[in-house]
Amino acid sequence: MKFLLCCAALLAAVGCERQSSTATTRASGEVVIYSSIDEPYLRPLMQDFEKQSGITVRIVTDTEATKSAALVERLIAEKDHPQADVYWGNEIFHTINLAEQEIFSPYRPKTAEDVPAKWRGAGDLYTDVGLRARMIACSTRPQYKDLVSKIHGLQDLADPAFKGRIAVCHPAFGTASGAISALYLVWGKEKFTTYMNALKANGIKLLGGNSAVADQVAGGLLAAGPTDNDDISNAKADGQQIDGVLPDQGADGIGTLLIPGSVALVRNCQHEENAKKLIDFVCQPSTEQNLIAGRYLGYSVRDAGKVKGMDVDYVQVAHAMKPAVELALTILQERKPGLAAATTQP
Repeated sequence: MKFLLCCAALLAAVGCERQSSTATTRASGEVVIYSSIDEPYLRPLMQDFEKQSGITVRIVTDTEATKSAALVERLIAEKDHPQADVYWGNEIFHTINLAEQEIFSPYRPKTAEDVPAKWRGAGDLYTDVGLRARMIACSTRPQYKDLVSKIHGLQDLADPAFKGRIAVCHPAFGTASGAISALYLVWGKEKFTTYMNALKANGIKLLGGNSAVADQVAGGLLAAGPTDNDDISNAKADGQQIDGVLPDQGADGIGTLLIPGSVALVRNCQHEENAKKLIDFVCQPSTEQNLIAGRYLGYSVRDAGKVKGMDVDYVQVAHAMKPAVELALTILQERKPGLAAATTQP
């Protein structure tokens, strides 16, 4: 009887050990990514990584209009007990501010040794992945042909001929925040204020996302509006009546804002080794090329010389987002100063 009890105890112990081992294996085979990359692009890439690595990827994202801000809030709220392992943002500005709040740990991806220093975070707290460009979406419908032919730069949208026919993504959302901040720095407060007042006088509409700008331009409801290259490229590929202008490319132009995506390792994450493998995957050249071929990215961080970009310090742009967005909304929405700042993230 004692022998049988000992055997039963031994079998139970072995069973518990196996269960524990299985649970550990299952946990080690997972990685959690918070990402504002558009899901139709993100999910196939994560599925490719799963096939190559055997690691299961859990994706956390949000709606287009708020996804960058919402994920930033979540990362900050979870700082002491992080639930994410990797953050892959569709822009750089929130990433910079998160890095300064010690949300990330240093990691230099093995696959990104050829990425220029300009596109690396200080102390390797993040690495840039691909570039999108701010463009001006223009309707190709006959009634707008002569009007949009005048567009060569952002200041052309202040022409009274565009009154009631232009829109922009709400400045507190997504890449529009960085674009507003970059203009604020490049032009200075006085010229920026004059421009915002001119757009207000032209009845510019504030829409809930960059894709909404492209949709209304393509639909003929508007003549033009600043947005990102992917929104224009996708609408154009679908046969919609839209085209894009890279603004301010002339010798005297300020250039357009190039917006890098950025990937980072979350500090004290639960699956660090798997997270590093995923970051290596994201940073490899083939990932950029897939996203360029898929019309999401415009350019590679490894070869950004094909377009004239704004000469801006991205850290300064990130720091100026709050005052720039506040001033823009104070003018465009006739808000009282101080109210607009609450709508955008640090």
